[in-house]
Amino acid sequence: MRLPAPIDLTGVDPIEPSEVMVWARDYAFAARMHLRSQLDRRPPPRLGMPGARVHVVAIPGVVERWHFMEPLARRLVHAGCAVHFVPELGRNLAPVLDSVPIVAAVVDRIAAEHPHAAIVLVGHSKGGLIGKRLLVDRALDDTLPQPVGLVALATPFAGSSRAKLLRGEYVREFDPSNAMLAALAAERSADARIRVVLPQIDPHVPKNRVPEGMRGVRLEAAGHFRPLATPEAARAVVAAIDELTDARSGAL
Repeated sequence: MRLPAPIDLTGVDPIEPSEVMVWARDYAFAARMHLRSQLDRRPPPRLGMPGARVHVVAIPGVVERWHFMEPLARRLVHAGCAVHFVPELGRNLAPVLDSVPIVAAVVDRIAAEHPHAAIVLVGHSKGGLIGKRLLVDRALDDTLPQPVGLVALATPFAGSSRAKLLRGEYVREFDPSNAMLAALAAERSADARIRVVLPQIDPHVPKNRVPEGMRGVRLEAAGHFRPLATPEAARAVVAAIDELTDARSGAL
């Protein structure tokens, strides 16, 4: 039997003592959400009033089914948004470029059903990469429905040195040297329409920063997954949505 090749730890950020408890709590939350997503195979609900001014497309991160976005989604509904999930992504293991058309189809459906609504993408982790790619691609054809913008929570726009710690092909895109990430970073046309929300400590994306050209905030909450269920993160996402949609109204 051939043993797996050892992991090259060159350039990998070491785990700091302050991150240990964050890792533990984060994985406990993620484990509960994974278990729920395995047991709950119902179709995702459409949350919020159909006549809402803002319709959100909730895009989960890698290995996450739509259930991961539901705690945040329900808080957005309380703020007056309607929320749509993307169950067609499954566990979101496909490459970013393959996932964009799936999310785009949801955007098209919302635009057809609610032509006067503002559409905002809200992406967690990899979901933010998908969202930015969609914004950039859509802007090339103004005959297509255009989302107002993107709110990206814990998204590794510059990748993560710790992607090397996982062997699955589905995390190769998060290596800082990945060509897809480099190409996406070079696309600056959509950056002004992106708002970034970062955890205080993110054990999956150490040293994560708000990319130049985007605007963002850093939470007091720590963890890569747990902020999806915190009131603080929801308030930050709502504030970003309000900022994006107000800017759109002022441009009309």
